[in-house]
Amino acid sequence: MSLELGPVHHWMYKKIKTTEARESSIANVFKGKYGQEADDVLNKVYEKYPQSNPDTPLEELLEDVPIHQGIQDLIIKSETREAATIAAFCEKYGDEGKELAIKAAHDHGVECGKKAVQESGGNGCTASRAFELLSNNLCDGMPCDRGAQVKTESDTRTTWDHTDCIHESLWKEAGASFEVMCELVTSWIAGFGEGVNPQIKYKREKAIAFGDSECISTYEISE
Repeated sequence: MSLELGPVHHWMYKKIKTTEARESSIANVFKGKYGQEADDVLNKVYEKYPQSNPDTPLEELLEDVPIHQGIQDLIIKSETREAATIAAFCEKYGDEGKELAIKAAHDHGVECGKKAVQESGGNGCTASRAFELLSNNLCDGMPCDRGAQVKTESDTRTTWDHTDCIHESLWKEAGASFEVMCELVTSWIAGFGEGVNPQIKYKREKAIAFGDSECISTYEISE
């Protein structure tokens, strides 16, 4: 089968691989702390949600399926497996597991932010540029979904919103807490902003997971 893949398809695949890398980074933190015990937890998760090979070319992954459907399936697999992993660690280690996962997500976000700046050739970033880089790395559904939408934008403060959470059903299907997964992803977003520019602070003003009608987030450069 010959696939006509364009930049948007590889852009989406990069975002999917970021989700997978975050999951792997969190898993490594648990393995470093709990050793074989954490490996046993992960093996049970991977029996149901097999790991993917991040080095597999997108063309090979989509060889036998329509492009749109194939990319959507990759999103579902990556987000469901990550949520199942977090759910398993939280079940095993309770609040300690939750806090460890959230901290690991933050640290991974910092590294991703630093890498994003290096790849873009910039030394310092405005709040609006930080959000642009975030959008190039954070998987937020397909391009046809209503992902994060900018509400206000400036060099020092950029705010965006979601009117629906496109992750909720996948997280819940995997048995993960909606609230915990929301905290984990927003911790990653906060870390990403710090990695892009240490002066950037992230604020989650509203969150559907915590009972609000919408999600509102802000990157702001502090003096």
